[in-house]
Amino acid sequence: MRLGFRPPKDPATFLDYARGLLNRYQFIEVPGSAALELFDAAQEARSMGYALTFHARYMDLYPGSAVPEIRQASLRVLREDLERAAQMGAFLVNLHAGNLPWTDYPPPGLSPAHEALREQEEKLRREYLERALEGLAELALLASDLGLRLTLENLPAPQEVPRTPEEMAFFLQVPQLEFCLDLGHARMAGQDPMAFVEVLGTRLAHVHAHANDGRYDLHLPPDPEDLRAFAGKPCTVLVELPPRNASEYLEVYGRLASTGLVPEAMGGEG
Repeated sequence: MRLGFRPPKDPATFLDYARGLLNRYQFIEVPGSAALELFDAAQEARSMGYALTFHARYMDLYPGSAVPEIRQASLRVLREDLERAAQMGAFLVNLHAGNLPWTDYPPPGLSPAHEALREQEEKLRREYLERALEGLAELALLASDLGLRLTLENLPAPQEVPRTPEEMAFFLQVPQLEFCLDLGHARMAGQDPMAFVEVLGTRLAHVHAHANDGRYDLHLPPDPEDLRAFAGKPCTVLVELPPRNASEYLEVYGRLASTGLVPEAMGGEG
């Protein structure tokens, strides 16, 4: 298990975090939305010994859209991010597959009219997944050509895809694609994280570690026990906290070290 952190989006604070967390965290996940501004800082972090992963942009992107122009524009942005990640020296890019233009999610068994809504959503969802599969297959080939690993993340909201272990497994059809398990998103979606681990097997390459109340994406510090299943596995684990204070990452590392999940810190500036 290689441990990483999510940095702030301004270069000076990015580097403050990098210096303070050195010899505890091994990689930094660069946000695609700030990649241009952070390019030089990311190179300085690499010179300190950090590896880089890259989170592709996702706002307003729909790689499974039914509208060809929107779908192609979304894929174009994601291709740009793959190329930018390769130029930056990242070894892995994580992406989202988007969401459906749908708002009605009644529980089963209410009435025939409610069931009709559920059936319509299921049809739209299947079609979106199929189009997204085609687009991600193209992106996975490009990533491979660029020397990048590409991971697909599970998402929390009912309209987002993929949301369940079964939907993630649908993308196993893409040979070059690997997967990111977001523990907080799984909890919000009412899914057992270990079900994702079981279905994805060795294709699970990346983990986003944070906690929440089951309703809101709070990005609280993770419980060390939530990461025990990944200790000793060849995956990267991103502790994904908002940019409040680097001391939170030190506290998380300390708790992980106290339970034997990571080694005690070796020096550093923190």
